[in-house]
Amino acid sequence: MNMSSPFKWLAFLLYAGIVYSTAAHAMPPGSMPPSSPAFSADAPYGTAAAPPPVSPIRPEGYLGWQEAYRLNNGQAEAVLVPAIGRLVHFAPLDGASPFRLESSLHGQMPPDGDPFFNIGGDWLWPVSQARWASFSENGRDWPPPDILADLPWTCSAWTDALGAKCALLSREYGAPLHINVTRLFRLEPASTHLVIRQRIERLATSDIPVVLWNISQLAQTEHVVLPVDLDSRFEGGLKVLMGEPPDAESLLSCGDAKVYRIRPGAETKLGSDSSRSWIAAARETQLIFETASCTGAIGEYPDGGCVVELYSNEGLGYSEIETLSPEVNLPPGTVLENTLRIQLVQTPLSLPDCGLADQVRALAGETVPVPAQ
Repeated sequence: MNMSSPFKWLAFLLYAGIVYSTAAHAMPPGSMPPSSPAFSADAPYGTAAAPPPVSPIRPEGYLGWQEAYRLNNGQAEAVLVPAIGRLVHFAPLDGASPFRLESSLHGQMPPDGDPFFNIGGDWLWPVSQARWASFSENGRDWPPPDILADLPWTCSAWTDALGAKCALLSREYGAPLHINVTRLFRLEPASTHLVIRQRIERLATSDIPVVLWNISQLAQTEHVVLPVDLDSRFEGGLKVLMGEPPDAESLLSCGDAKVYRIRPGAETKLGSDSSRSWIAAARETQLIFETASCTGAIGEYPDGGCVVELYSNEGLGYSEIETLSPEVNLPPGTVLENTLRIQLVQTPLSLPDCGLADQVRALAGETVPVPAQ
């Protein structure tokens, strides 16, 4: 967005004050809730406004792309490239990002007619894959239908009144979806904690349900930790969505969590229906932890009830950790929203698998089991 015009800057300030919440509701689009001096990522819609912007963050070049937005709080850095609609980098300052970003595609745009630009990074699908065949040109669920193909998003970025670095990605999808999707990124001050408030608004009538399905594609992951519940509808707490079931050596039970060890040459997809809605992955001493909250939305989770999913393709050198919302068939003028949190932490080298699970539980605010004496 060009901020040279005072009118455009004023419009930007007003737009940035819109609240993003954690529910599906029928509030009229564009409603302006009362202002609040504090920011709450979980505030109900209409009760708290985002802190106002105080200065814009200008776009700059990054790895060959001419326009990227760098959010830097002195402790961590996140980089968004609106040309490909992705968060391409998130890392401690001067540290490595866990995201895979295909080096041969740096600075490039998706070729015309290419339905899936597999460059990596972090992105969002607004429709679950099981629905794609119903509106795909080839009647299949892969590759994505043309309407979901990678295209540029619009982006604005700013520092807010509490010192957080923020950016807003937005994209409109036409027929047959008729939706507008926004992702509001907020890098907390002096932390490695990124909060993303995600929103789908239905613009016109459609019979296709929507979902907030987030994918983080990670390079050379070694372990993935998933929550499992005793009352799961899946045997052992996990559903095999693709590939062969993991053997006992590659899937270790650690109480109410399981640790998947990436197997050489394996392609595997697993889903958990745990309401704890977190997932984490580790490589060497770096751990990435993600959790998504979506209260109030009425609908079933995709893939038979999966709340988080893991996809690992060791042959291609990456894994994906995925969070999902319920599917909702939105009427025009209503929205589906959730809050995604991404946190980066250090973990001891060669930490035992169940020790890794304990560290993830602690990040989730759960009680860590006491070792038996």
